[in-house]
Amino acid sequence: MMTRFKIPLILQCLIFLIPLNIYMWGDWLLVNAQWALFRYQEAPGVGTSFILGYKDILYIYLGQNTGIYNIAAAVFWTTGAAVLLIGLIITIFAYTWEQSGKIRAASYFTLIGGIFLGLSAICRFNGGFAIPVGVPIILIIGWWMYQETVDADEPENETDDDVPEPE
Repeated sequence: MMTRFKIPLILQCLIFLIPLNIYMWGDWLLVNAQWALFRYQEAPGVGTSFILGYKDILYIYLGQNTGIYNIAAAVFWTTGAAVLLIGLIITIFAYTWEQSGKIRAASYFTLIGGIFLGLSAICRFNGGFAIPVGVPIILIIGWWMYQETVDADEPENETDDDVPEPE
């Protein structure tokens, strides 16, 4: 029975380990690989950086990051990561309490988080290209988690042999 809850938990953790987007701005001026919680960035003259998700919002607040596409990409990324974290927390509770209904709720958060991260990748297309490597994986994991709970919640078909005879 625990295997039924262990697989979604492993998949939810996997989401935070895979790169979600790989993108480039300008003429290879800025190259990034983005995970759910941080971004690895290389830029000539600036060097290599690890940027945590909340710092993008901080850069916008301080006026260091401007432009509607940059702002939208940062907001979608931060929102998507937060939604994925909520999905992970719900999955941990489902694993602990063995409640399949919580897996279904976590699947909704996983799907919505994947959509937000996909929107972030679309915003990154401006001025370069973005390859949403891990976003389809997130959507597949969310869909699979939802399908598993739908299959688990279906009632078993009773045969005529199991039905008692009326008296």
